[in-house]
Amino acid sequence: MNILPSFILKRIYKKGSLRRTKDGVAFDLKNILGPGIVTGINYIKINDETYTSSMIKIMSSGDAVHAAQISADNPMIFRLNEEITCLIEGCLKLSDGLNNIIVELISKDVGKVSVALSDMV
Repeated sequence: MNILPSFILKRIYKKGSLRRTKDGVAFDLKNILGPGIVTGINYIKINDETYTSSMIKIMSSGDAVHAAQISADNPMIFRLNEEITCLIEGCLKLSDGLNNIIVELISKDVGKVSVALSDMV
């Protein structure tokens, strides 16, 4: 059960950061809410394509980890004011113009969280 309202969760997304890269598609997040512990990333959906944790790489402070490696035994600490980049490797389904994004993750503090976003390319 998500105890944080969606409009608050959307604030961690850095609007205008959605972009194509040589490896796929990336966007940035900045934790302005407070420290959190992520114990899983279920998927990221862009438009009508769903990308599982095996295709998602999280980059922060020069380190990179595949989302499939994040678990209750190996959590990701998301510190206050920390910026991370989410890279969806092999993603080719980014449209010019408006794109819809859904991120579903598991937080130690609040459980399963799903955030719906949109951004322009």
